[in-house]
Amino acid sequence: MALTSPGVEVSVINESFYVPSDAGTTPLFIVASSQDKQNGAGDGTAAGTQTANANTAYLISSQRELTETFGDPKFYTDASGNPLHGYELNEWGLQAAYSFLGVANRAYVLRANVNTADLVGSASAPTAAPADGTYWFDLASSSYGLFEWSQADQKFTAKTPTLITSVTDLVGNASTGIPKQNIGSVGDYAINTTHVTNKIYFKNSSNEWKQVGSEAWHTSHPVFTVASGTTVTSGNNFVMNGITITPGGTALSDVVTAIGSNVTNVSASVNSVTGNLEIFHNGKAVGDSTAGTNTIRIEEGNGVLAELGITAGTYNGPRFLQAAHTSRPTWKTADENRPTGSVWFKTTSANSGANIVVKLYNATSGSFGIESAPLHATNHQAIFKLDPANGGTGLSAGSLYTQFNVTEESMTSGDASDSTPNVGDFQIFRYEGGETIINSKTTFPSFTAGETFSVQESLKNQEALDTAKTVTMISGDGSTLGDAEDFVTAFSTANFTNLEASVISSGEYKGAISIKHKLGGEFRMVDTSGTPLADAGFSTTTAHSYGGYTANSTTLIDNLYDAPTGESLDSSANNAVVASNFKRLSYTASTSSPTDEPADGTLWYNTNIDEADILAHDGTSFRGYVNVYGATDPNGPQFSATAPTSQSDGTDLVDNDLWIDTSDLENYPKLYKYNTSATLSSSNTANQVAVTVSGAAWELVDKTDQTTEDGIVFADARYHTSAEKDANTNTGAGTASSIKDLLSDNFLDPDAPDPALYPQGILLWNTRRSGYNVKEYKNSYITSTKYPGSGSSGLGNIRFSNEAVTGYYPDRWVTKSSNNADGSGTFGRKAQRKVIVEQLKSEIDTNQAIREDQRGYNVIATPGYPELIQNMLNLNTDRNNTAFVVGDTPLRLEGTATSIQNYANNTAGALDNGEDGLVSASEYLGMFYPSGLTTDNTGKNIVVPPSHMMLRTLANNDNVAFPWFAPAGTRRGVVDNATSVGYIDTASGEFEAISVTESVRDSMHEVKINPITFFAGAGIVNFGNLTKTSGSSALDRINVSRLAVYLRNQLDAIAKPFIFEPNDELTRNEIKQAVESFLLELVGQRALFDFLVVCDDTNNTPTRIDRNELYVDIAIEPVKSVEFIYIPLRIKNTGEIAKLGN
Repeated sequence: MALTSPGVEVSVINESFYVPSDAGTTPLFIVASSQDKQNGAGDGTAAGTQTANANTAYLISSQRELTETFGDPKFYTDASGNPLHGYELNEWGLQAAYSFLGVANRAYVLRANVNTADLVGSASAPTAAPADGTYWFDLASSSYGLFEWSQADQKFTAKTPTLITSVTDLVGNASTGIPKQNIGSVGDYAINTTHVTNKIYFKNSSNEWKQVGSEAWHTSHPVFTVASGTTVTSGNNFVMNGITITPGGTALSDVVTAIGSNVTNVSASVNSVTGNLEIFHNGKAVGDSTAGTNTIRIEEGNGVLAELGITAGTYNGPRFLQAAHTSRPTWKTADENRPTGSVWFKTTSANSGANIVVKLYNATSGSFGIESAPLHATNHQAIFKLDPANGGTGLSAGSLYTQFNVTEESMTSGDASDSTPNVGDFQIFRYEGGETIINSKTTFPSFTAGETFSVQESLKNQEALDTAKTVTMISGDGSTLGDAEDFVTAFSTANFTNLEASVISSGEYKGAISIKHKLGGEFRMVDTSGTPLADAGFSTTTAHSYGGYTANSTTLIDNLYDAPTGESLDSSANNAVVASNFKRLSYTASTSSPTDEPADGTLWYNTNIDEADILAHDGTSFRGYVNVYGATDPNGPQFSATAPTSQSDGTDLVDNDLWIDTSDLENYPKLYKYNTSATLSSSNTANQVAVTVSGAAWELVDKTDQTTEDGIVFADARYHTSAEKDANTNTGAGTASSIKDLLSDNFLDPDAPDPALYPQGILLWNTRRSGYNVKEYKNSYITSTKYPGSGSSGLGNIRFSNEAVTGYYPDRWVTKSSNNADGSGTFGRKAQRKVIVEQLKSEIDTNQAIREDQRGYNVIATPGYPELIQNMLNLNTDRNNTAFVVGDTPLRLEGTATSIQNYANNTAGALDNGEDGLVSASEYLGMFYPSGLTTDNTGKNIVVPPSHMMLRTLANNDNVAFPWFAPAGTRRGVVDNATSVGYIDTASGEFEAISVTESVRDSMHEVKINPITFFAGAGIVNFGNLTKTSGSSALDRINVSRLAVYLRNQLDAIAKPFIFEPNDELTRNEIKQAVESFLLELVGQRALFDFLVVCDDTNNTPTRIDRNELYVDIAIEPVKSVEFIYIPLRIKNTGEIAKLGN
């Protein structure tokens, strides 16, 4: 500022300028690892492995920071602890970064968003842990208390039922169906656990399943049996339950005809297998008035009984009794004398009785705990048994019980009021807690005075409901109509012990009636005169079905249910309703602990090499294989290391049988088709006559042929058969159908390949159901939104009769490991690798953060993945070639000159870089071979890619010299993070150590692959300095390429401060001086022989100046490295050398 009084003003003008120092070797590691790993300290999750932080480039300064951010590098072992060399989930990138940071202090690390832990193989589809509070009906731990009576042996035999857990074992493939006829044998029992009522079935002598206790079950157990061949006198008779029976002929069939339907509840038939006469009672409580219910009273007429061998008397029919172990049936001959086949369902757990094991999942502990679920006959009996003194207030919410005889039909044989037998079933209920309240949704109701309804309530210390009380409607104003207040008054007048009625005073249903049981017990109600309950809104139309529940219903009342059909309050009209705090339990019934469906995007590496669903094109569509080739192996393709000589069932091989060779899993699947007319040889005779020898042989199917009838298509096609595709209210993807069932089924998912695009005869390898590949779980993949409609509109399932997809399982496993470029599928470790590589490629190609200037890296590597070379080169191009790319050769590349040259020259015709060939070339790419052997952080031997060794070698080179010095030779090319070099043998999977001989190095030099080899006295050394450039120039050497990278970065830093400066001679001279000073320093550091800088009006013309451009033209002569040393050695005679000096 200007002085206004005498003084001194000192100002400082900064005219200094210098080139900022380079950050040194700073690589960008692009890696794959498992997700949510433990950090290095073991006290938390490594932040860099969390999904939210995937695709983020972290600047890491030490090994400790690396393990804290990404966890310890993981290398897998087998069950014996032996390392799995070349395993596709090994974390080569993190191990290389860890090794690099041992000699450096700066590296960027970016983890791609792929969880390699998801790719650990399993034979079964992965699942998720169940939700907290999930209930499990543990079928395997439960016992079912079924005891069958033998009249001959006078004892019970415990019966173990078949547990039906899939609707595919039920008629109609529905949970309400009975077991299919092919399930079980005659005399077996079964329980349908797919439905909440758990109905119990018996398989009778006609090989038919009948529900235990039902009329059909009763008529499956004869009260009398008369031997086949017995005859009677025509016209003679006998008396049955007071009815005279007169056969019209002599045969047993004539006896059957005579009995006919004349005797109530009694029937007869001649057994079609044994020919015996069998007489049955149907079990209904209505029986003989003299002898009692469920009985047959036989009296002699004029000799028929004697002919039949039946003694006159009263005989009891079979019985199904549901009772505790303390109420053992009295069915011996001296007592009730029940026939064989009578069943005791022991409702208590003692002595192998029923014990329904229900478990509850706790997410905190991650385990299931047992919840008591004792068996009781009714809700009110359960309350009495569980909380007798309190009548319900002592029950905790969540208490369980199991109701047997869910319909509450008569269980007492002497009760003639109910003509329907009690049947075998049971259902689990959960107590919701608190007062039992039912709130009507009918506001301001009106009632007819004098109409009535009956109510029964549960009481403390009483097992049965209280005696029914009648509520009589009144009208407070003397008219014929009453209102809600009158209802409450009438209800109170009935003097219930625990029940109260009130009018709802506010809210949506203001003016409606509420009734509650103060103890949380049960009450039952029925209209007895008129419809006062229905008028109040409490009726079967507003009640949930008994044992059912519809959440958040706008019409149905919570805690109100239809009364069971066998209840006694209104057993004839079934208009009664039940108010209860017991709600049907929602659970999973299974023999193994339930799991949840996988999260969307879950990966599954299916390790099954012996599962393949192969379809064939019949000219119209793809069909199940045996539906097209009916005589082929009934079990599908055979899997073996040697060619089969017969079908799997021992029958002869036929045309089109399939064999998958498992001896070469690296090239899986090697699929062969049997041909009885195959060409075995073809030759020409001396006179050029073609001779062909034909015979039976296995012919290899060309996996790359997707166009001819001899080819094969690899695609997702289906997961289920047509019988198993429907979810039946389930969610998820369902359980895969068996390969054998699929062989004869034609169902296709709507995303299956269009058969119109392929010729008849071509095969379809269904990758969705087959094994040995990687799949991804997709929620709501098959929905009516995606595939709407059905029928002739061409919508719905366009691959299967255009049927609606509404009932299908909505989720699917979708193949994640995409096909190869030649159309063949990817399988085994290559499928795992494909998924990882595709995610790495996607990340490199789309990540903008790593393209920003502030990410100051100058080396790029994705250790272990040569497939990423071109993507790294593209990234480098986007960054103006300011980095050097370190490329890997495959871990399994054999160490011969031929193999290496074939790979580098891409003789296999690969379309992209990878294990089959090298495609890319660039002066900013260095390729190295072979791989190395070192140890991981746990001390185990591991095989690492060449970049693991070279990245640390670059750092060591730059620590003792500069980037423009060749990182090769015994001075700066020594590899100090490996103990051996070699490759992984494809056949054995073992590491093969090699010494890269001079002849092999010569071959590698020709194709510009740099050898890493062992020299005695020096150790392992990088002995190459070539870039993989396609031309010949100074940039075909790594040291010059890295010099160019260094110059780009430094010159950019020098020039930036001059942007927006005046474009005049002063600025041009200033920038020229700065550049020359920088280059002069490089001459002294042995980077350049010489240089020239031009920045004047010769290259900054008026036109360029008007475009706001400033040109600085630089010419350099880079220092080359010594690679070829020639030392001619001349041998002279004695004394000649001395003479040469004179």
